[in-house]
Amino acid sequence: MTDYIITDIYETKAGIHCVFAHTDNVENDEEKITLLFRISEFYDAHVTKGDVISDERFEELYEASCVAVAVAKAEKMLSTGDYSKSRLISRLTHYDIQKCHAEHAADIMVERGYINEDEQTKRIARYFCLKKHWGKKRIAAELMARGYNRQSIYASLDYVTPEEYSFAINRIVSQRFPTPAEDQKELERRIAALSRMGFSLSEIKEALK
Repeated sequence: MTDYIITDIYETKAGIHCVFAHTDNVENDEEKITLLFRISEFYDAHVTKGDVISDERFEELYEASCVAVAVAKAEKMLSTGDYSKSRLISRLTHYDIQKCHAEHAADIMVERGYINEDEQTKRIARYFCLKKHWGKKRIAAELMARGYNRQSIYASLDYVTPEEYSFAINRIVSQRFPTPAEDQKELERRIAALSRMGFSLSEIKEALK
């Protein structure tokens, strides 16, 4: 069983880095291993430069470091936009992060409030309705594709008011269909187009009157 010695410790914006070397080959820089830790976990680990670490203890620190790397990546991703917990986990695994570490990091993001699916889905649903003029069905499909949980999705659909949905479909009709349909075939084409935008048949008929 190989022991490790901590040869260096330094801090960056991402966290605290510890450099480990095999005790029987300390001078070989190519075999040194650098692990990243969140600051809280580093202090909980109670390690300092020069400490000799058993192989078993190194494996524990390695696991903690893998989570820290996932957290750092998750924070960077969430700084640029919203992610559902499910989608964040999926995206993290694309960066060669193991799923168990990605799941742990996602839980931490939820605990810190970086992911709030109830608030995110409400904001996104209203944006889709008022800016893209989508109806409930298309909004729900998009939110599901983004990995949001069903409870948050259903709540967000009700968060948008009937008046806002009415505004959305009437806006589409006034822009795309300013004059009455000339025949039944044209009417059916318009109904199909509005249905693809996520509106119900009753909403469509009312808007096309």
